[in-house]
Amino acid sequence: MAGDNERIKLTLELLGTGLYPVIEQEMKSVYQDTWIDRAKESFRNSPLTSQPEGDAIRWDAHSTLLILWDHWNSVFRNRFTPLERSFVGELREYRNRWAHQSQINTDDTLRILDTAARLLSAAGARKEAQQLQKERDQLLYQILQYQEQVIVDSPDNRRERLRDAIVFLVCGIVIDLGIFFSYGTGGLAILFAIFVTAVFVFLAYQRWVTPDKPSYGAHECTNCGKIIYGESCPYCSETTVNT
Repeated sequence: MAGDNERIKLTLELLGTGLYPVIEQEMKSVYQDTWIDRAKESFRNSPLTSQPEGDAIRWDAHSTLLILWDHWNSVFRNRFTPLERSFVGELREYRNRWAHQSQINTDDTLRILDTAARLLSAAGARKEAQQLQKERDQLLYQILQYQEQVIVDSPDNRRERLRDAIVFLVCGIVIDLGIFFSYGTGGLAILFAIFVTAVFVFLAYQRWVTPDKPSYGAHECTNCGKIIYGESCPYCSETTVNT
């Protein structure tokens, strides 16, 4: 299972791959044959880059985000909205933190995946955006699982489960006593009491060993946007099956 560092590395790789086509298209439309030279001007003003000599450009996340930011007003403002510009600035900050081995937690990773997926989607890089959306949903699922386990293992939850298990056992004992007082200790009464005891012991065991998970309630699916009532989206599953 991928960790935060692997997910960030994947995000940066997909940003470089997915943003390059739109950068090439828009830069050429404005600067024509000199677009490479104009792009390399951005690196001369940045202390956080190491590009190869000559005309080549290393099209990684740093270079693509830097060019988008540096040539925004002259090239990209008509292609993207101010919201996408904020995405570029946010991703540049996270990329620099990651490159300098600053602490990036799981919440940051979730934010990076979501922001990068939105930027790639706006750039028309659907394949890369969908891959990051999948990674984002998997990470969100892991976070929800962890939160569920924290709730299940909490002292309050354990006390509540123990209380309910004791109530089941007491109910079974009371019903058995009622059977013996009403019908004596004949063979049928004993069989019925054993059956009642087995049922309530099973209920007590189930309540203690397999507690109910927290309910999500009605919420919006992060993938298709439809309202769902459980953990998995039946609409997305149906689409996958049909595809």
